[in-house]
Amino acid sequence: MPARLPDLDLLVRRILEQQGKMIANASSEALANFHSPPEGSAAFLDRQWAANSDNPELVLGTYSGGGQTVATLLIAMEEYRQGILMLLKAERMLALPAMNCVRAIHDATLRACSLTDPRLSSTDRLARCAADFIHRVQGGVPVLEAFRLMGDDEEDLRAATEKRGGVIELFRSIGLLVKVKANGQAQNVHWPGGKVANIEIKTTDLSLEHAPSTHYAWNLNSGATHSNPWLLHGLHGSRDEILEFSIAPLLDISDTLVRNVMGYVGLPFQPLLKTTHLQRLALTRRDDEGPYTDHVYYHEQA
Repeated sequence: MPARLPDLDLLVRRILEQQGKMIANASSEALANFHSPPEGSAAFLDRQWAANSDNPELVLGTYSGGGQTVATLLIAMEEYRQGILMLLKAERMLALPAMNCVRAIHDATLRACSLTDPRLSSTDRLARCAADFIHRVQGGVPVLEAFRLMGDDEEDLRAATEKRGGVIELFRSIGLLVKVKANGQAQNVHWPGGKVANIEIKTTDLSLEHAPSTHYAWNLNSGATHSNPWLLHGLHGSRDEILEFSIAPLLDISDTLVRNVMGYVGLPFQPLLKTTHLQRLALTRRDDEGPYTDHVYYHEQA
């Protein structure tokens, strides 16, 4: 008797649940290693560079600010993962919100990778962490300016503007170059002779840099997120087909995340790639009798 294929909804739920537990455990390990990284890891080299700088506490604090952002992004990913699980309980396939959740996870992963990329020099990572911090501080200024035009009190705007100026001067004091536009908004940050880190991240560029084999998913899910007619007019297929092509990219996105975050703090990530690849095969080759391929071969062909 031929083996019976598992129900796709059940399979996807199990994959999402297993991935959630795996990423949660990996995140806990990464957090521990971030504070006490092993010698030779990118995180260790950053701490070593900070210790040898003229402003060790401020430099280390800047790196820690980037780590805090990564932790926040991981929490956001988990919420969107739970959102997909809730959507699967609906009577019909809600493709657009499911694709939107996948895109949100994709976006958070790319932003985390931009801060944890093990290939970055310590000075380039410092610039990215500083740019990320400035973005958090000045992000609300344009909104407060809009409220001021509608007659709102200017006190909050004044306080936010002062904080923005203070942060810019703080980063300049440790040797970073911060470019500021005529309206006072910071535009980019870089260490002398290093790469420029834009305050407003171009996530499409990050997608091509960190996950080129999954860039198709970034474009498709952006179409769903922004309700683009070119997607809405052509979105069709069975629930199983839509579910599979919506969820499958998450497994590649997971690989990208663990390679960068775990790699940065010096933790082995090959076992996680192997586990995720087995889930990939279960999802995309349920009725395929072709030869087994491991995660190494998969990534070489991607």
